[in-house]
Amino acid sequence: MNQYSRRPAGRPKDMEKREAILQAAGRLFIEHGFERTTMDAIAAAAGVSKLTVYSHFQDKEHLFRALIARKCEQHFEGRDFEHLGTLPPGEALTRLANGFLGLVYHGEVLSMYRLLIGGASQPALQNRAFYEAGPRPTIEALARLLSGYSARGQLSVENPERAAEHLLAMLQGCMHQRALLNLEPSPPTATALKEHIEDVVAVFLRAYAPSIERA
Repeated sequence: MNQYSRRPAGRPKDMEKREAILQAAGRLFIEHGFERTTMDAIAAAAGVSKLTVYSHFQDKEHLFRALIARKCEQHFEGRDFEHLGTLPPGEALTRLANGFLGLVYHGEVLSMYRLLIGGASQPALQNRAFYEAGPRPTIEALARLLSGYSARGQLSVENPERAAEHLLAMLQGCMHQRALLNLEPSPPTATALKEHIEDVVAVFLRAYAPSIERA
């Protein structure tokens, strides 16, 4: 069950309504921004009652968080990386990198980034909600994966959370910044992404290689 829903939506009809609400909210947030999008407008766009919206989501912030969490889960291994610990580090990180870049270059996600950046001069509820539902759980899940590799001697990671941040920051890099600024087509070509991922994973594995391999 998504942590941002008020109750389980186990019945097919409930799940359909929840999905319709999330899709409508995603469109309206991008078109009008968080502050100007109302729960009434979301209900109308989803073809449900306002009461139905509130039966699934406590308030607009929780709805926004659920939307961000769903996008991350769709593209990024459900953000449950524990099963990847059975793979060699390079293979697991390459797989995660492909999912992560698929997420950050998704059209709706890029639009959401631009929306949040545009309003970042004034700390806003949606900015914190975005971070708490998107980047933070992703960093924490990746840190646990890296910690496991370190415990088994496959990597040497003293600060797993910082290492997770390093990896994600390298993956986004200037290429993602240029996409946000509409300075080049998005997403980049498959060849460009593949080369970028290979470079980043290689650098990361060298930086966090077991001490014996560095000697």
